[in-house]
Amino acid sequence: MKCFSGEHYHQLDAKNRIRIPAKFKSEISEKLVFSKGVTPCIYVLPYSEYAEMVEKFNNLPQFDAQIQLALSVYMASFEVLEEDNQGRILLPNSLLEYAGIEKNVVTVGAKNRLEIWGEERRKALTSQKTFEEYMALLSSRLS
Repeated sequence: MKCFSGEHYHQLDAKNRIRIPAKFKSEISEKLVFSKGVTPCIYVLPYSEYAEMVEKFNNLPQFDAQIQLALSVYMASFEVLEEDNQGRILLPNSLLEYAGIEKNVVTVGAKNRLEIWGEERRKALTSQKTFEEYMALLSSRLS
């Protein structure tokens, strides 16, 4: 399993392309899968992490219509996106809109995935609690 951490501030170019920051890219040697995140950001998973997650979905009940609809909605947001010759990735409008990305971007390492955030949205959401409150929340779930 990959273990990404840290953050990098950068910008979309005029054609809605980004580069995966070098500090993260050096740890990736496979295709990347992009999707809507559980939080309003773009998840970026190495293909092996994506395949592992999809394997877990095989355990969901096949005849539960609500679960299958939720799975369909989630899986519809996944796309393998390729770099161009200059290392840029064109982000689809649907993902940009979902994440609230207009220009300024924050790419965050979040364990087995990267998260691509609109800078303003990330600041607004993360400022709702103090660092200590976030640590207490994590600690309560690990115990």
